[in-house]
Parts: sequence; structure tokens; C-alpha cells
Amino acid sequence: MRLLRLSGYLIVMMLLTALTACEKPVPIEDEDVQQVIEVTDEAIDGCWQLTHLNGAEVHDNTELFIDFNAENHRYEMWDNIGSMYLVQTTGTYTISHEDDGSYTLSGSYDNGVGDWNDTYRVTMYSPGREMRWEATSTNNTYTYARVESIPELY
Repeated sequence: MRLLRLSGYLIVMMLLTALTACEKPVPIEDEDVQQVIEVTDEAIDGCWQLTHLNGAEVHDNTELFIDFNAENHRYEMWDNIGSMYLVQTTGTYTISHEDDGSYTLSGSYDNGVGDWNDTYRVTMYSPGREMRWEATSTNNTYTYARVESIPELY
């Protein structure tokens, strides 16, 4: 009986030692953890593809690519939204830093077509591979992913 009790104490002591000897887990820095970053001309410079509209993935047959040029505040856009063919539009854009700390993006089309239908509150996430636009006059949201280049279009 005494041997059984001693064995029980030893087992409990080994378990307690094993539990207290474990190190606390060290958090792993995940490169994909996204943090909000400042929206600047340099940050949005380059090619972007629409990936989500109002939280839903964009269908395979729907395309929208936009290429921002920070040097001259111009953009080129190709899309087939509202058309069965890709349409190219060009123009200028402006980024504004608002009093509440947010950023808005607005633009106008070339050839006297006028201003964009809306302005957008833009949020960018590090490391600068994703941005989200929220239309200021509707509830529409648009998520864009950075792409290396605009693919050969039709």
C-alpha cells in the first residue's frame, strides 16, 4: 500500500514538473496579418484587380483592372461591368486626407465625360497588396488586390 501511495505521489510530481516546465508559446509574426496603412499616391501606384463586390467574389466573367500612375495622378481602367466587352477609360484621380483620419478617392474621366459617379473612402492594408473602397453615397464596397501587371486583354 505504501508503495502504491509513493508511486502515486511520484506520478503527480512528474506531471506537475512537466506542466510547469513548458515554455509559454511565443506568438508567431504572421506576414499575412493585415494592418491599415496610409493611403498615398505611392501606395496605390500600380495595377489593381477588383476581387470582391459587396463582400462577394467577382464572377469569372466580370473584370475590372485599374492602373494608377502616381507621377501624374492619372489612371487607366479596363472593365466589362455594364457591357459584354472590355471598355478602356482614362482620367485623373485625387486622394484626400479627411479630418477624421480617413482617405477619400475621387476622379474624373477624360474626353469631357465628367466626374466619377461617387467618391470612395479607401482603406489600404499592409503590405500594400489589398485596398477596400466604400462608396460614400451608397453601401457598395469594392475590394482590390494588387497585380503585377494588367493581363493581355482580348
